[in-house]
Amino acid sequence: MATLNREERLMQIMGAGFERAARSFSTLVNKNVKVTKCNSVKIQAGSSWNAFAEEAGHLYVLVTQIIGDVSGKSFLIFNEAESQEIFKAVNLRLSNEALNEAFLMEIDNIISASVISEMANSLSIEIYGDVPALVRLPAHDLRSFVSKELGSDSSTSVIFCNTSFKFDDRDTIHPQFVWSLSNRIFDAIPV
Repeated sequence: MATLNREERLMQIMGAGFERAARSFSTLVNKNVKVTKCNSVKIQAGSSWNAFAEEAGHLYVLVTQIIGDVSGKSFLIFNEAESQEIFKAVNLRLSNEALNEAFLMEIDNIISASVISEMANSLSIEIYGDVPALVRLPAHDLRSFVSKELGSDSSTSVIFCNTSFKFDDRDTIHPQFVWSLSNRIFDAIPV
């Protein structure tokens, strides 16, 4: 088997983190949850944001600061339909916006922590996710919001992930995830 380059290895580690998140979801909702699709791509500096799915309506963007040996940010993005699908998958009815937002923040904690833990364990580094912040914005503002949050730091890499989680072979959610990580992450990956 050919040796994976560092970028491919990081994508593999992140994929394992999403699998870990699915196992945590299974425990939380008492249903079988599995990853049915996980595509990740490193977005080159100055390239277009074509990896983003076109969305309409309002979005929930959960922003988590990454601190420790490698710094960065993660952005977990749900549209309104996905938010409602999560509630349906766990047999909850959307009773109010505050409950919805609190539950989405818990989902972000699960996914972010799972991926961050997988990176920390696989690469023997100390990194942690801070408490997420939730931002609700119109879909047409997503790219400008993420671009502004990321800034123009050339010492970071941006990784876009599109992952599908399937609940009990019926309900599926497809959140988008954007990770901005210090390029130091690649130094931690053995060649």
